[in-house]
Amino acid sequence: MRKSLVILFLIFIGKTLSAQIVSADSAKYFGDKIVSVKGIVMSTYETRGEKTSQVLNFGKPYPDQVFQVIIYEKDLSKFVVNPIEFFKDKELTVRGKVKLLKGKPFILVDNPNQIVVK
Repeated sequence: MRKSLVILFLIFIGKTLSAQIVSADSAKYFGDKIVSVKGIVMSTYETRGEKTSQVLNFGKPYPDQVFQVIIYEKDLSKFVVNPIEFFKDKELTVRGKVKLLKGKPFILVDNPNQIVVK
């Protein structure tokens, strides 16, 4: 029993340590994969309409961003800060599944624990 727990613990630590961190510029190569994307938030905005959301643009300001983080309105109450104000100009690491929209990579963030500020 104890040996099994030690083996499970080592497997867990190995997977945690091997978590891949990629640059915002490289995120486009990791579509449909769960990775951590690291970069600087260069611009932010809030969309209005049927699906209101807050958007963090990495690398360059919109519309030339290299990567985006999208947070839907329904998830904003989980944050103790206003993401578009607090994260602007900061270096972040964001964990999640990379998706592509019109060739541009993004991660949908539904939990503040997905974002780490450097």
